[in-house]
Amino acid sequence: MKNISKLLVGILFSALVMAPSYAGEMTVTGGATATYSIGGDDSGSGKTLGISNELDFTASGELDNGYTWKYQVQLDGTSTANDDTRLEIGTDMGKIGFYVSEGGMSKELHGVGALGPGFDYHSPASGTSGAFQTGYDVDGYSNIQYHTPADMLPLGLTVGLGYVPDMNDTTLLSAKDSNSNPASANKGKNLTMANVGLSPIDGLSLQGSIAQTSNETGVAVSVEEGISANLGAKYTMGSVSVGYVEGGYQPAVASGELTYYENKFMGIQFDVNDALSVSYNVDESDKNVRAAVAVGASASTVTTTSMEQKSIQLAYTTGGATIGIAQMEVSNSDYTAGKDEAQSSVTLAIAF
Repeated sequence: MKNISKLLVGILFSALVMAPSYAGEMTVTGGATATYSIGGDDSGSGKTLGISNELDFTASGELDNGYTWKYQVQLDGTSTANDDTRLEIGTDMGKIGFYVSEGGMSKELHGVGALGPGFDYHSPASGTSGAFQTGYDVDGYSNIQYHTPADMLPLGLTVGLGYVPDMNDTTLLSAKDSNSNPASANKGKNLTMANVGLSPIDGLSLQGSIAQTSNETGVAVSVEEGISANLGAKYTMGSVSVGYVEGGYQPAVASGELTYYENKFMGIQFDVNDALSVSYNVDESDKNVRAAVAVGASASTVTTTSMEQKSIQLAYTTGGATIGIAQMEVSNSDYTAGKDEAQSSVTLAIAF
């Protein structure tokens, strides 16, 4: 994998050296979302009001040989210098990119939801509990990727490959110190990821992804390396879309008990017209904890806690503004038995 990353770096810099670029252009886009929520658990409820925002500064252009390039920096409420950054080169044979806390490859699973794909399983009802554990993705780290062109392979087949050289490092070619925490247990642990997409017939899209960690020179060598995989489908016919995905996730562990998750996400969306959409989602996740095998024991015990969330979403868009309403109910929230939560929220999102 190291040789692959070196090859990609070589291709990128060869393109930059051998092909001077035309004058590029700069664009600024962004958005802001105000959210008012009422929710809580069996012990009480609360109200929250907040605003999230992001600004994307994008420079792009074309090289003499026809290759395209794009450099983008995103600023949001959590950004620091040179965080959320990407540098991409587009060629006839595909796209090569370098990313810092960007470039997610899991695609948002089934992609069904009036308020956007992933709104349901990334937003537990209380807004304070941990989200569903869907697995690894390269966008949490500094990473390098390659993607095939959309029209190069038959049946709409696309392939993406991603590599994180150091899971302790969230910077790449940036002003921040890339070796700021050399003593971390993640030092030396890398992550490889691949995804495929397929559109065999009109309206049907299939996608799958797999990611795995490995330790080359890390301080702590895992007994069990981490791995995650997801496989999903989405079918759209007219104004109705349905989606379904199954997946699993086993975090890396050094010793002792082993935890793994088994997930099912499903949803249906109806677009009433160009402005109004409504959706219903059911998300299920089983957290399985396998105890360490005791000396002299023939097998270990497995304890399972099932978390389920149901959500209804409605979105109305006019111009660059979207008004959203969502109602969520979750049982065994945060994978805690008997912890039931609910949340109602109203959002106003502005895109510019």
